[in-house]
Amino acid sequence: MKTFLRVHLGLGPMILYLVGLWLGWATAAAGLAAAMALARALWLWRRGTWRPLELAMLAGLASLLAAHLLPLPLVERHAMAVLMGWLALGAAASLALGRPWTADFSSADYAGATQTPLFLSMNRAISGLWAGLFAWLALTDVMAAPGWLHWGPLALGSLASVALPPWLVRRGLAAMVRARDPEPWPAPALLRAGAPPVRIIGAGIGGLTAAALLADAGVQVSVHEQHDLLGGFAHTWVRRARGGDPATGEPLRFRFDSGVHDISGWQEGGPVRAVFERLGIAEDVPMRRLDHRFWTPEGSFDPPRDPAAHVAALAALHPEDATGLRDFFAELRMIYDAMFSTGAGRCGIPGTPASPQALLGFARAHPLAVAWMPRLWDEFVTRHLRGEGAKHRVSALAGYLTDRPETLTVARMVPLFGYAFHGGVYPLGGSGRLAEALASAIRARGGEVHRGHEVRRILAEGGQASGILLRDASGRDQELAAAAVVLNGDPIAAARHLLPAGALSPALAAAAPACSAFGVHLGLRGALDLPPVLHAQTRLGPVGMVVPSVVDPSAAPPGHATLELLVLLSQREAAEWMPPDPGFPPALEAWRRSADYRARKAEMGERLIARAAEVIPDLRERIVARADASPVTFARYAWSTGGAIYGIDHTLPTKQPLPGLVLAGAATHGAGIEAVVISGALAAEALVPGLLGRTPARRVLADA
Repeated sequence: MKTFLRVHLGLGPMILYLVGLWLGWATAAAGLAAAMALARALWLWRRGTWRPLELAMLAGLASLLAAHLLPLPLVERHAMAVLMGWLALGAAASLALGRPWTADFSSADYAGATQTPLFLSMNRAISGLWAGLFAWLALTDVMAAPGWLHWGPLALGSLASVALPPWLVRRGLAAMVRARDPEPWPAPALLRAGAPPVRIIGAGIGGLTAAALLADAGVQVSVHEQHDLLGGFAHTWVRRARGGDPATGEPLRFRFDSGVHDISGWQEGGPVRAVFERLGIAEDVPMRRLDHRFWTPEGSFDPPRDPAAHVAALAALHPEDATGLRDFFAELRMIYDAMFSTGAGRCGIPGTPASPQALLGFARAHPLAVAWMPRLWDEFVTRHLRGEGAKHRVSALAGYLTDRPETLTVARMVPLFGYAFHGGVYPLGGSGRLAEALASAIRARGGEVHRGHEVRRILAEGGQASGILLRDASGRDQELAAAAVVLNGDPIAAARHLLPAGALSPALAAAAPACSAFGVHLGLRGALDLPPVLHAQTRLGPVGMVVPSVVDPSAAPPGHATLELLVLLSQREAAEWMPPDPGFPPALEAWRRSADYRARKAEMGERLIARAAEVIPDLRERIVARADASPVTFARYAWSTGGAIYGIDHTLPTKQPLPGLVLAGAATHGAGIEAVVISGALAAEALVPGLLGRTPARRVLADA
């Protein structure tokens, strides 16, 4: 109703003219109404805006004033048709310009939501309705139609304008809530007496998080991992150098990470820290803050830890974009805080508001986030920055998510700025400590964690996930019952080999594997005077460089260092490394032992070492241990399609069409420890609704 009244005030000049026309004061009314419309148009122009409908009204009133003054009897006879015709033209123009005229008047009723697709679609409908009504009034005036035919549709349209917007908003918001949970099957009865355990396939951090939180809620869980190490892309391994230490004769052992180094979400209240604190294992994983360097042959940039100092340093580097950078980071922080605000009271885990009212409340509280989260990251950057140097700086961590930064949305990219706002950390003892701590929490609550368990099939009975077909380390097959199944693995491979048709989201049909990578792990003589994370853009090409031994000396023997190099490879490039049909599980043993493959792998490793040698000139002479990893390596150990290291190229819902089947890991929330912890927590909550907002059961075994 308020919007309806605001529209009448905005169209006040038209109403004034029509009243004057009815009273017989047409010329005076036209002059006064045109003056009012002109004054309002100038006022809007001074505020930096204009409205197509009101400009059309001004044009209509001006033409009628001219017709009354000249006079033009034919035009005067059809004054209503002239004015309504102009209004119809203005309403149609507002739609053509993507600025439905009713949106200008209804925005106050839906503060914060005015840039959402729902708000715009609602106003397109109402503005279109009125464009038709204005045209109808013009036509029936010319035809001299009877009053009921002339005014009846106007009365109905007015009622619709009052009643339709709230109904459309409620309907649209309810549809948005449903879209975030497209599979509304009820949660299984996991806590009933005699219920079999929830089976978690894959012991990546997402799967282990889901298992630990479910166990913490009193649910029986059993984790099944095909590898002999836990953690997925967050495990550590040791490589011994040939020969020993020349001085002591002791063997030289270096500890390397399989992929994860830089962990966000460990700040107070952050998702990763909050989950680990809930499970009582935060103190088991001591963390060290990581610093970054961005290196080019022309110089380097070391971002300060303090966010304000970071922005000031960037502004000093790019003075032409100094104001834009300050505005960029201010808006970025607002969006970041909005995205994580829903984690309050939920163990730090952000989530979608669960009701239409909550969605609208979020939109009103965080209008900037609602407007920009679904849009492309490049658009947001270009909104503030002009120089290519500044644009490149603020997108420098896109490689943590994808090799195709042009596809990233604001919602995907903004969480990475947790590194700028709070810093990233590295676990002392290596990334494998995360998996060890989670596995310990699971076992302490009566759960099971198995290695060397190859899941061959997810079983369904009675229209829901009911168990798994397992091949254990001894090669024995067995069927194990499940109350539900958490899939923490590659959904593309699962759809092809583990599940019946239709068990996974239809969105998977359009998905492709995310990028792969090539890595080189080096044990070096002597220490490295470098920050732990270095992003180098060398003359020979880009290379990511991580020096874990800088923050964790236990990664290397005394007097030595570890250095890990990485470059992303597109799926097109990764496919060139693979055999024609790797199968599932990947049958890569013969392929990786071929002379051609080994030579190509060594050559690619040399290329990365050459790039890193621009930063560390004596690098080659200092190497005492080396191990290379290609897309074949990642496919072999992670069973990921195409050797993908970041899951798939777009995300899937947590709950899947097969009741009792949920996903955890990069498939639902993208890559990175913080993302997969969030994913695992939401997988657990999908099976035990409200789990994150409850006090945990704390069922910890005394002898664990």
